[in-house]
Amino acid sequence: MPKKKQVTQQTGAETETEINADDRHSMIAEAAYFIAERRGFDGECEAHWLEAEREVDQIGNPE
Repeated sequence: MPKKKQVTQQTGAETETEINADDRHSMIAEAAYFIAERRGFDGECEAHWLEAEREVDQIGNPE
């Protein structure tokens, strides 16, 4: 499960929190929509979803 980094306001320290499955799904759905929108809703729904999954998973595993 991907993790997202958060910075606390009081200390500025960076912490990692795990993204739960429902939040991950919502994040992927939203990202896939915007990918599709950028591409003019070209009908490649699965490709948009897979790209969105990679983007969301990258949040928790930046390289």
